[in-house]
Amino acid sequence: MYDGTLLIVDFYVPGNSVPIDVDVQHRQGRQSSRIFITIPRFDEGRPITLGTVDEQGRISAYPDYSWHDNQGYNCRGMTSVFRTAIDKCNRLWVMDAGKIGDRQVCPPQLMAFDLNTDTLIYRHVVNVSNYIATSLYITPVVDVRGSTAGDCSDTFVYVADVSGFGLLVVDVANDRSWRVTHRLMFPFPSHGTFTIDGESFDLMDGVLGMALSPYRHGQDRYLYFHALASTSENVVRTQVLRNDSFIGHPNAQPESISVFPDQRPNQSAAEAMDSNGILYFGLMDPPSIWCWNSATEFTPKNFYKVAVNRETLQFASGVKIINNLKGEQELWVLTSSFQRVMTGFSK
Repeated sequence: MYDGTLLIVDFYVPGNSVPIDVDVQHRQGRQSSRIFITIPRFDEGRPITLGTVDEQGRISAYPDYSWHDNQGYNCRGMTSVFRTAIDKCNRLWVMDAGKIGDRQVCPPQLMAFDLNTDTLIYRHVVNVSNYIATSLYITPVVDVRGSTAGDCSDTFVYVADVSGFGLLVVDVANDRSWRVTHRLMFPFPSHGTFTIDGESFDLMDGVLGMALSPYRHGQDRYLYFHALASTSENVVRTQVLRNDSFIGHPNAQPESISVFPDQRPNQSAAEAMDSNGILYFGLMDPPSIWCWNSATEFTPKNFYKVAVNRETLQFASGVKIINNLKGEQELWVLTSSFQRVMTGFSK
């Protein structure tokens, strides 16, 4: 929990900035598309935690540097952002974990920016009762439940707590949230060792990858999710998560959250689902991107290879489905040699 302590930090340490997530906004007219990336503050030395990338590969702070220069001194800014989500209402959702390293220097907060004006239009500071000392809220997925394109009022955001082993459910319309925990959100010790490109490290991370099934009017949506330290995939109806009474007895209804009986060959980080119900995800060995049609049985025989590259696909930490201006769906993947960060050879 936030202890009110201020940190004296180095604002920039060369080699410390590691991008984790990507998002893309395609804009009309003469405005060029924007690529957003996140740079979490695993420790000090990262001057910004969310930015846009220009054609020369230079990163500019979003929405401007004043949101980032506090690094824990001003909790109205951004402390550490792992992942973002852009919804159909042209809102950029930003989950700020509030941590620098293991220190909770600010409360976690969920923010939304209007991408037409780049102004903050929503902020939800997570109540102290909804996170624990080990919590790290990192992956938001946005459930806009309005039946028309312009109906943005009925929105829920589900956020993965990777090291607190749970989910945060935010009811945006009523500006309230609650925490959900379940045994399937925990890591599996037998899958806590990762080997990527011949380098191994241990990381006991829980729920991380999440994706929503396509919106169908009058039907409930499914949230697919998995722990990083696992080879399983799980699924839950979002109506279960939107019922805040589920918080009281998270394991009293074990059938409410299901795990598919078959498993992936090895671990996976981020995932995303397109409008046809196709789930895209990365695998660690070999470094690759795969897909699965959710209308079929979840089993490796129904996994289809999209790309394999041992150099460029080592750790797919950001996976997004982006709708372009032609009405087409694009698959965007951000990768890194994350194993070198974990083993201390990132510089």
